[in-house]
Amino acid sequence: MKLKYIPVYTADFDSQLNFYTQKLGFKVTGTMTFHEGRESTVIRSDKLNVALLVTNNDSNSDKSNVIINTTDCLNDYHLLKTAGVFFCKSPAYLPAGLVAEFMDPAGNRFMLLEERNYNE
Repeated sequence: MKLKYIPVYTADFDSQLNFYTQKLGFKVTGTMTFHEGRESTVIRSDKLNVALLVTNNDSNSDKSNVIINTTDCLNDYHLLKTAGVFFCKSPAYLPAGLVAEFMDPAGNRFMLLEERNYNE
């Protein structure tokens, strides 16, 4: 098994799609019906081996939490911040490694994680 899709929800579809394509470098690759009656737009990034399903959510109650593995948290933090991504938590060391957190315009939370083994 492998992770294939991560749904992200929004009440402002155009703003959400713009955030992912303009700031994070995703490309629209198609559409699919994931939830009955709700068509999702499939977007992919050349850097990530997973697709996101951007889904309209009028109630704005559904939120996603996505952890993105990185080999250089500080570099990716700087690149995304330069692209205009607002980070709610600057890079910090946690038991799992170096992490930085940002949210998309709809409030879905993303964590950049540079995993570290502190027992070596």
